[in-house]
Amino acid sequence: MRRMTKFHEAVERLRQEGRRRGLDISTATAQDILADLVTSTAATLGIREETFVRSHLPNVDLTDLVAHLKQADDAQKREVADASPAVVSMEDTGRLIASLAQAVRCVSLNHDRLAQGHRDKWEAVGVLDDASNCLTLLGEAVSNSHTTAQGTAVLWNDESVVYARRALTQTITNLRDGGWTFAHGRQLDADVATRMDDDLQILPQK
Repeated sequence: MRRMTKFHEAVERLRQEGRRRGLDISTATAQDILADLVTSTAATLGIREETFVRSHLPNVDLTDLVAHLKQADDAQKREVADASPAVVSMEDTGRLIASLAQAVRCVSLNHDRLAQGHRDKWEAVGVLDDASNCLTLLGEAVSNSHTTAQGTAVLWNDESVVYARRALTQTITNLRDGGWTFAHGRQLDADVATRMDDDLQILPQK
């Protein structure tokens, strides 16, 4: 499917519409979005994915799809703009880093379930993106930490606060509703979710 000429043409149409709306959609992201669209729609119609790409994808209006992507991007930017930076002790920063690492591990352990649905996949991708972005920013923040008589403090910028909050909130939700698991019993999942929630309270809330 991804090798077909009409699929590549649709990818470029999606990216062009994104640029028209001020949204930069990478080629890889556009391919993933359209692949999900093709897979779900072809299944609904009861036809092969290749048939949908060849006969229907060229006629799909991507305007509404890009509009939804733009709305989501604008919402994320507003969330960052409204967030407050935070000064967090080195000890509490370590706790949050450990929780973010557990969130990534949780996604890894549940990879088989994540392939079962469009929503599950993008929730997982969101956790991975948010956690990795936060950890990247924290690497620089920790290297610039300040030590005073009260201890060592780390300045979390507004982006790192938002990334951590989103990654942990989604992981906690999925652990508590049974969608994700560490595969060692419900009690462990509940304990990890509680610990993550406690760590989340360290950061400024919405």
